[in-house]
Amino acid sequence: MTDTADTLSPEHAQRISDHAEALLDLLRDAKPGPEPLYIDSFVHRLLAKFGKVAAIWCIQDVQGIRPDLTDEQASEVLEEVGRKHDAEYGINWTTLECMADILFHETTNQ
Repeated sequence: MTDTADTLSPEHAQRISDHAEALLDLLRDAKPGPEPLYIDSFVHRLLAKFGKVAAIWCIQDVQGIRPDLTDEQASEVLEEVGRKHDAEYGINWTTLECMADILFHETTNQ
């Protein structure tokens, strides 16, 4: 497999790196709350430039199936699913629910 970075001119690679650093600076300075820009769209467009695709899941998705979880707990669920999911099946609602139940036992008052 060829590394995409090898096919870019040094100037183009530097511009991409500069833009990525500027975005990271913006995100580091962002206060909790609404996204400073529509991140999903940016990520999808960036990946498409390099022939890649990714599904994006967020803490609100996890909390939609487990409203009892805090933002931090839901984030932990996403991190674990990202590390341990089976690429044959991907990440789906059941994957999120099962991991949430493994990490934070299901409450009985749902």
